[in-house]
Amino acid sequence: MKTISKLLTIAALTASFAACKKDGNIERDVVSGPDPNVDTIKGNVVGTVNLLATKTYILKGLVTVKSGAILNIPAGTTIKGYDVAGEKGVLLVAKGGKLNANGTLNNPVIFTSIKATPTNGDWGGIIILGQAPTNKPATTFIEGIPNTSDAQYGGTTPADNSGTITYTRIEYAGGVFQGALGNNNEVNGLTLGGVGSGTVINHVQVSYSGDDSFEFFGGTVNPTHLISYRAIDDDFDFDFGYSGRLQFLVALRDPEVNDQSKSNGIECDNDNTGVATNVPRTHPIISNLTVLGNNGVADSNPDFPVTSATGVDGSFQAGAHFRRNTGLSVRNSIFLGFPAAGLLVDGNVTADSLTNGASEFRKNFVHSNTSGKAFAVASGTTSYTDATLKTFLTNATNANVELAAVSGAGLVNPFNLSSVNSTQFFLTSGAAPATGADFTGAFSTGFSSVAYRGAFPVSGGANWATVRSGSLGWTRF
Repeated sequence: MKTISKLLTIAALTASFAACKKDGNIERDVVSGPDPNVDTIKGNVVGTVNLLATKTYILKGLVTVKSGAILNIPAGTTIKGYDVAGEKGVLLVAKGGKLNANGTLNNPVIFTSIKATPTNGDWGGIIILGQAPTNKPATTFIEGIPNTSDAQYGGTTPADNSGTITYTRIEYAGGVFQGALGNNNEVNGLTLGGVGSGTVINHVQVSYSGDDSFEFFGGTVNPTHLISYRAIDDDFDFDFGYSGRLQFLVALRDPEVNDQSKSNGIECDNDNTGVATNVPRTHPIISNLTVLGNNGVADSNPDFPVTSATGVDGSFQAGAHFRRNTGLSVRNSIFLGFPAAGLLVDGNVTADSLTNGASEFRKNFVHSNTSGKAFAVASGTTSYTDATLKTFLTNATNANVELAAVSGAGLVNPFNLSSVNSTQFFLTSGAAPATGADFTGAFSTGFSSVAYRGAFPVSGGANWATVRSGSLGWTRF
C-alpha cells in the first residue's frame, strides 16, 4: 500500500494524530494511507496528544514519548505494531513522560500485530521508564533498544508517576527491535524500568510475547490483575532492585513455546552480575498468583520458535526461579506443572534469606511434574538440599503444601488450551486453596484480603478477567 509521509503538529490538546495543523507542541511523523481511519505513528511524541478510538494506528519503528509529554489512548483504540526487522514497532515512554492507556471492562485498549496471521514477537512492545529507585546507576540503559538518553531509567523518586495502563491487551509483542534473532536483547511485552508507585497498572493481558510477558527493572510500581498467556520466555521477570507489590496474577504456557534460557513462571534476580550487596535488593511481594506450566507435555520441536538461530533447544524449568541474591515474599499462590521444580532456590544468599526471615515463601500450593522437585535447590546451593528445603517450607510456620498431582489444587480445568476461558482457572467448590489465605504482616497493607489462594475464587465468584464476547469482556485467549 502506497503511503504519503507528513509532519504534523497539534493546535489544541484535544487534537489527535489525524490533525494537520502545525505548532510547537508535538514532534512526530504520521503516515496516512488511503483509509482515513488508519494512521502510522513514527518518531517522537511531545506535548499532550490524544488518540481517537475511531482510528486504528500503526506503530512503526521506535516511537518515543519524550520527557514532559503525555500520550492518551482512550478505550476502544487499536494500535498495530509494525513487523519489519529494524523497524519493528516499539512504544517507549522516556523518564518524565506519561502513557495513559485506559480501556474499560467492556472496551479495552488493544496493542496487537499488523500481520494477518500473527505470531509471537511480531513487533517490539511497550517500554515505560521512570525515575524510581533501582540498584543500578541512573545512567543505565534499558535492554532491547539503542542506547540513548531516552533509554535511561531510574532515579530517586519512589512515587514517580509514568501514567496509567488499565484494561489493556498487548498481543504478539516481544520481538527483536534490531540485531540478530536470539541475541537475548529482545523487547518484552511490557517492560517497566524504574517505574514508580504513582503509576497505575491493572487489568493488563500480555499474550504471545516473543520474550518475557512482564519484566520489572527496579522500581516500586504495584500492579494488579495481570495475565501472561503463551509467552516464549518468562511470565514475570524481576531485576535490579524491584520492590513493589503484585496481586491477582495468572500465567498459562503453551508446551510448544519456550526459550533457550529455560522458561519460568517467575524469574527473579537481584543483579545479573551476581553482586549481593547492590541495594535496594530485589524483593517482589506477591500474593494470589497462579502459574501453570507445560504439565509434562513434551515440546515436539524445541528448536522453534526462537532457538533455531542459536542451536540451543528451548525448555521449561520452574514455576519460580529465585536466584542471584534476590529477596522474595510470596504467599497465597499456586504453582503447577513445571518439570524441574515448582520453586527453585538458587544460591546461598537467596536461600539464607529464607532461613533468617528476610524473605518468605508461605501458604502456597506447589507442584512439579518431577517427583520430589516441588521444592528444589540449584546446583552449588549448599544451605539446603531438596529434602531439607521441603521440610523447612512445609513446617507449621511456612505452611506450604506439596502437591503430588495438579488435581490437588482443585482448579476447574487449568491446562486447557482449547477455547480458553478465564473461568477454567477458578477453584472448584471445596478445593483446599479456597480457604486459609494469610494477609498478616507485610501483606496487611497494599493487598485485597481474600479467603482464597491463587488468582481466582471458587467458581461462581467475581471474574476480573472476563473474556470478550460480543460487546462484553476485555480479555482474549
